[in-house]
Amino acid sequence: MSLAIAAGFAQNDEATRANDLFKAGKRPEALPLYDDLAKAYPNEQLYAERLADCLGAEAVQLTDPAEIKAVRIRERDAAKRAIALGDTAEFVRSMANLDPDQPLYSGIVSPGKALLTEAEKAYTAGDFRAAMAKYEAAAEADPHLYEAPLFAGDTAYVQQDLANAAPWFVRAIEIDPNRETAYRYWGDAILKLGGDPALAKEKFIDAIVAEPYSKFAWQGLRQWVDKEKATILAPKIERPAAPVVDAKKPGNINITLDAQATDDKQHPGASAWMMYSLIRAGYRADEFKKSFPNEKEYRHSLMEEDAALSAVAVFVKGKKIKPENLDESLRNLVELKNAGMLDCWILISGADNGIAQDYAAYRNQHRQLLHDYIERFVVHRGTTPAQ
Repeated sequence: MSLAIAAGFAQNDEATRANDLFKAGKRPEALPLYDDLAKAYPNEQLYAERLADCLGAEAVQLTDPAEIKAVRIRERDAAKRAIALGDTAEFVRSMANLDPDQPLYSGIVSPGKALLTEAEKAYTAGDFRAAMAKYEAAAEADPHLYEAPLFAGDTAYVQQDLANAAPWFVRAIEIDPNRETAYRYWGDAILKLGGDPALAKEKFIDAIVAEPYSKFAWQGLRQWVDKEKATILAPKIERPAAPVVDAKKPGNINITLDAQATDDKQHPGASAWMMYSLIRAGYRADEFKKSFPNEKEYRHSLMEEDAALSAVAVFVKGKKIKPENLDESLRNLVELKNAGMLDCWILISGADNGIAQDYAAYRNQHRQLLHDYIERFVVHRGTTPAQ
């Protein structure tokens, strides 16, 4: 056996043991393993994230202020490393921004924070019965403390008690329906403890609706499709390049069009994409300022993208071209427009940083529609959508 292959086997074995301990809630025991893995594989995002998480659990167990500070510095640095490698999770960002000189849970101004700390100590020590009692007490002491019912549900899950876990996840969701974690934990508990796979999918989709731009929100649905032999694939819509301001003449907006891509002879209805580019150019020039007078700088918005794509869809529909004669992008666009879910596609599957700023307001008014979009257009039975 080559040294490279042997090293690969060693990594897989250590990673498996570390993951098993982490999933069982034994983070202090997993800490030395993730410490080794993070050093051996410094470009692996998951190892950096898990190391930071385990160091946070280690800090809770300590009593000496100097030791706590040293561990929390390592926690912060590991979290920063994870972010540098592409991690976008909110809890990782929180660890990366922690102040090692501040007390644990200093950011939670709550009567239940001391109980939460005690619960965390019991949980990381594997005393789940004591942890549950403390989490329950923390939830009663502060009804607005999201982490208390969230971790109570997770503790019930670790003890294989799905019936007790579910009500706690419900309580966390009632506190903040726009955080993905409780939905995802609930779906994971259902999936792992033999519950209804359809219900697990519902919860995983709810997690995405809560925070679609968090990669963690998608993890649950990804494990669901793996188990159920399904796939995740959003409708494909290829759009022309965005208009740009002329560097030499800032008053001019330049658009780029592919002559072949907009040729109706080669692609029936494709000339409609010229309307997309013209409408976006109008927003880039002055329409954005008119529509968003309180925003100082231009950004790509849901309003702009909806106007541009809707114009294309309406134009194509007016031509009465048979769906089978349209290319994939136009066919998908018309179908989404007809279904009333074009904005859902824009926000979930076609967003950029500018459009993402419009998500929260839209979600507050159309949560079920966003859920239905993912259910209908993004999750497919079989290994390909065609199946």
